[in-house]
Amino acid sequence: MSFYTSLSGLQGAQTELATISHNLANSGTNGFKRSRVEFGDVIASTATKSPNQLIGSGSYVKSIRQQFSQGGLQQSQSSLDLAISGEGFFVVKPNPNTNEVAFTRNGSFSVSADRFVVDSQGAAVQVFPVDGSGTVVATDIEDTVSLRLPQTSGTPKATGNAKVSVNL
Repeated sequence: MSFYTSLSGLQGAQTELATISHNLANSGTNGFKRSRVEFGDVIASTATKSPNQLIGSGSYVKSIRQQFSQGGLQQSQSSLDLAISGEGFFVVKPNPNTNEVAFTRNGSFSVSADRFVVDSQGAAVQVFPVDGSGTVVATDIEDTVSLRLPQTSGTPKATGNAKVSVNL
């Protein structure tokens, strides 16, 4: 029995070390939320003994929970870098041909060649659709659309003729 007790403690410690290693490896990742291991006691009980007189029979990992406490916000040079204050996630669509969506707190976005706002893996940021006045028309996750920036400067047109006047 004592061998099982010590072995369960070692397994729990191994899980905690792996979680700490994961936290350290990702500490520089934008939007990363650290994890914490929660442990529980294994107590063998009988109907004749008081719980105060029982000796623990080991430990186990109850859960590994992500910590969603607010981290520090940093100013960046990109106008598309966003941060969420408090709880919440950005919704992205990894594949435009499916209805599958993913959730991220990494707000480092850029613009694709097709003018879609995308994350570092190329997944398009999803937003609720709006009408011409800016009023949200649908609020279900299935109704989200990919955020596409408008063409504000018009369609590019190749120069057909140029005239240069130089004085030597």
